[in-house]
Amino acid sequence: MSIPQQLMVANCPRCGKVFQRNLRNQCMDCSTSMNDQLKHCVDYLRRNYRSSNEQVCAVTGVSSIQLQMWMKEGKLPLSDYPNLSYPCASCAEPIREHKLCVSCSTRITRDIRKLTDNGTVQQRMKQPELKPQGITGGFKISDRWNRV
Repeated sequence: MSIPQQLMVANCPRCGKVFQRNLRNQCMDCSTSMNDQLKHCVDYLRRNYRSSNEQVCAVTGVSSIQLQMWMKEGKLPLSDYPNLSYPCASCAEPIREHKLCVSCSTRITRDIRKLTDNGTVQQRMKQPELKPQGITGGFKISDRWNRV
């Protein structure tokens, strides 16, 4: 008696067709059309490397969201195209690397430091100061364990 194997199928998120699952999570038709669109964008950008996002979208017909995804995935290297950018995840300011712009990342880092500094000050205030018991001038292992 053999165990029935489950078919690894899903619906394509772009067109809705049933396809056998793969790494791209798309049917073969959508996958080839995406490759063709990317190739068309790269060809256009090779000829017009100073184009902006809007110009690329208008000429090639690719959505701005798809263009931004390709930039984030590294399929369109921003080092080669000086006028391409994608929005910051926090304030939507145009950036060329990472997920956050410099001002948002410094603001978040400052807020985290502020919260952790307040937390450590409050923790210090809550912990009673331990005084050595018995003989002074020495240190016992049990004193160290009691502090933790």
